[in-house]
Amino acid sequence: MKKILFIILSLAVLTACERKIDEFNASANGLDFSNFVSVGNSLTAGYADGALYTSGQENSIPNIMATQFKTVGGGTFKQPLIGTNDGVGFQPIPGGLYCYTKRVLYYTVDKDCYGNPVVPEIKSIKPGFVSNPDQATLLQQLFAPSTVTGPYNNMGVPGATLQTLFMPGYGSQYGNPYFTRFATSPGTTILADAIAQQPSFFYLWIGNNDVLASALAGTDQMMTPADTFAKYYPMAAGALMASAKKPKGVIANLPYVTSIPFFTTISQKLPWNGVPLDATQAAQLNGLYALQGHPEIVWKAGLNPFVYKKEDGTLAQLQEGDLFLLTLPTDSIKCRGMGIADTTKHPMPYIYPIPGKYVLDKSEQANLKARTDEFNATIYKVATENNLAIADMNGYLKQFASGMVFDGIKMSTAFVSGGLFSTDGVHLNPRGNCVTANFFIQAINSKYGSTIPQANVTNYPGLTFP
Repeated sequence: MKKILFIILSLAVLTACERKIDEFNASANGLDFSNFVSVGNSLTAGYADGALYTSGQENSIPNIMATQFKTVGGGTFKQPLIGTNDGVGFQPIPGGLYCYTKRVLYYTVDKDCYGNPVVPEIKSIKPGFVSNPDQATLLQQLFAPSTVTGPYNNMGVPGATLQTLFMPGYGSQYGNPYFTRFATSPGTTILADAIAQQPSFFYLWIGNNDVLASALAGTDQMMTPADTFAKYYPMAAGALMASAKKPKGVIANLPYVTSIPFFTTISQKLPWNGVPLDATQAAQLNGLYALQGHPEIVWKAGLNPFVYKKEDGTLAQLQEGDLFLLTLPTDSIKCRGMGIADTTKHPMPYIYPIPGKYVLDKSEQANLKARTDEFNATIYKVATENNLAIADMNGYLKQFASGMVFDGIKMSTAFVSGGLFSTDGVHLNPRGNCVTANFFIQAINSKYGSTIPQANVTNYPGLTFP
């Protein structure tokens, strides 16, 4: 009897101490999500793994947000689905476009320059460059109308910059097929098609490509001028706010490009000074570089920096803090002496600097960061003056560098293993999109006093491993 009484008392104590979850009352607090419209670039469109594909679109940031908005009265969210899960990426070539399918992860055992197998590793690849799929089929998919009829709530267009939101014929006349395929007319603009829907609540995340496109080319010379950005950004936000429904909205600032794995991954594996030489080798290289007109490049015994060609055509040796881009052809460094001297195709060694498009040096990084700060100042000004919610995506991505835990899953900006980015090292995977959607929702709740529930990160997949 005493034993039974003890068990009953113990259960009572455990019940009394159990942490109970309060009822969560989802509320829009007056916000109207019945016609949510998002405007942006590839990050908004659901582009990932180097291509646009259906499941990526279905797991886009605004679509995840729209799913959560339905708990507080949100309406249907339509996207211009591309109709293939293999994906379509493209690059301009003389006389047309070259298309390829999305990147995937695959398992491979590489061989070194002497044919010896090296450590097996996971790699990402564009199958389109390997299997050479029928270009006509991919082009047809790229330009085919959406499998869903419009108008479309997701107005994210891969490749879009701030100014292209205002550009008539951005798809048909200026060659962006991702907009051509769902624009309402050949001469329309992205912003015009968004405004025509009279959004009740809007999302604007634009400006990434105004810095990123330059960085992806390994330069700081292609950025949008700060005064141009300051002119057009208020116009874009103002046009969305001018809807007859006088909508509220959420905007986001821009992350530093050096927060994404495209610019950090290779440098974590390949040191900037990864050229070990003895005294004889150093003397030989000094003689070679002097003979071929570059005595300013000095080699020494010990570890030496790689040589690269700068924007102005001059040669320089890398410095600590300079970054290799993910596109760096490491095979050429390993097998042909890129960054040192090429001994494979000449009767004598020939200096072989790394092309500048594969390097983002410290000076370029500083200029890119400074321009991003200028853009972000404009974005914050617009948010403050117009009472808009703002998601600090720059701050969030910096935090992810050391890793953050969501719903029990640790994620970071590390390439592949970090679980946040897709295989192209620039765009997020579905799980990363979910985390980002939650940041947007947090910003909305904080600004407008709503209690929109956040999405469960575990419901969205990360990278698919072979």
